[in-house]
Amino acid sequence: MSYYDEEEPDYYLSQEEVEEIQEEYRKKRLVEALIGPSISTGFHIMLIILLAIFIEDKLKEVKSDIEVKILPEEEVIDIPPPPEPPEKEPEVDVVVKDALSVPNPEPDIDEKALENTEIPDPTSIDNTDFEEVSAIEVSPSSFIDPRIRGANSKGGKTGKAREYGVDERTVTSFDLSLMWLAKVQNADGSWGTDAKSGYTGLALLTFLANGETPTSRRYGKHVLKAMKWLIEDKIDTKSHHAYPHAIKAYALAEAYAMTGNSQLREKMNESIEVIIKGQQEGGAFDYNYKANENRQDLSFSGWNYQALKAADIAGCEVDGLQEAIYKSIEYLKLMGGSERSYAYTTSNSDPDSGKGSGKWTMKAVGTLCLQLLEPGNHAILNDELESMLKEGVNRFDWNKAPKRSLYGWYYETNAMFHAQGKYWRGWRKKFAKEIMANQHREGYWVYPGDNHMPGDDLSKKVYATTLCALMLSVPFRYLPSSKVVNSEKVKESKRKPGGVVVEEGIDLIE
Repeated sequence: MSYYDEEEPDYYLSQEEVEEIQEEYRKKRLVEALIGPSISTGFHIMLIILLAIFIEDKLKEVKSDIEVKILPEEEVIDIPPPPEPPEKEPEVDVVVKDALSVPNPEPDIDEKALENTEIPDPTSIDNTDFEEVSAIEVSPSSFIDPRIRGANSKGGKTGKAREYGVDERTVTSFDLSLMWLAKVQNADGSWGTDAKSGYTGLALLTFLANGETPTSRRYGKHVLKAMKWLIEDKIDTKSHHAYPHAIKAYALAEAYAMTGNSQLREKMNESIEVIIKGQQEGGAFDYNYKANENRQDLSFSGWNYQALKAADIAGCEVDGLQEAIYKSIEYLKLMGGSERSYAYTTSNSDPDSGKGSGKWTMKAVGTLCLQLLEPGNHAILNDELESMLKEGVNRFDWNKAPKRSLYGWYYETNAMFHAQGKYWRGWRKKFAKEIMANQHREGYWVYPGDNHMPGDDLSKKVYATTLCALMLSVPFRYLPSSKVVNSEKVKESKRKPGGVVVEEGIDLIE
């Protein structure tokens, strides 16, 4: 038998076997294709389940800390619906809060701000930086005038300045002086190194003139610290002839009139009582409040007269205040006019002892104080005002000695403003230009002539700066006692504690 005639070998597969193998291969490939995604899907499902279990456990822990107490049915309170609101809300008198118990903050002056020539707008007294305000009840202020709120914006001040013929540069110069005063305030709230009561009083008056109070946004902290320092400062009538006490009393009265703060009221009353007891029978004052001495000092009397007027406007009710004001007016009338012309010192026993020795600075003191205490058209005032208008404008020269005296210019500027008319028109063209031309770029002034205030160089800069700033602020000042008085309305009003009628119909007699 040939090879080819032999049977087929058994390693050849039949058609059925081939198809069976192919079918198994396809199944295997299908399983391999499905097993990978299935494992991945299962892993992610398991991860989600574990995460859900973890979150649920955490929520159970949080919930376990919450104690739910169900009141018995008989303890459930039936809350009635709120009452219907009234048709019209009752009017409430707004009183400035007592902020003087706020912790003593440190000044936060931006040193670089002084390098800017652009002066930021002053602040509104309605804004506050303080987080705490004392709940101490305060007595109402006699000068709560809604027009003061927000009136010390730069636009408001510029408008008032323009009304009285002073340009915007005056406002800018004044604002720069406030920045400098804020910068050099002592950490305890005072100013100066010696006679601090006087320097601090003048500085506070300058900030008050801008409408600043403890709730002001920019300078509130400085004002607050100054007020607290003055409240804590002990009465001292022995040092520096007691000038500092008179100025401090003046500042306290103005501060109380603008805030209604009870602590200020108490300190004002205490300071004014010293002044009343220290007044001489003839209406003048002598150094250190020597009431029984024969010497009368108009210069020292001037600051005390301003303090009495400010206290009167603030509603001070210290016994003897009205009598003290009456005696002051009689003395000023007696010493004024062409006959005696406001001598610097006179004698109680001999009113003519100073006849003919009146200085221009004392004429200014006597004129302003009489305007403040008894506004009206007096022959005495007219004589002195004519003299000041004729001679004062030429005398107001920063660089010419011995006629330089910021002290005298301070009184003259205020007197001219109160007189208004031709007096103010003639004065305003000279004084602001002369002052602004001599202001240092940082905002302060150096006293041009001799001054009688003690202290170091910085203290004297504070003295000069406050006097200059108070002069510049005259057209837009917010000191209650320095408002221009309507003489006709004064004639119709009766003097009583609480003051007089002031400009634009603001009646301080309630």
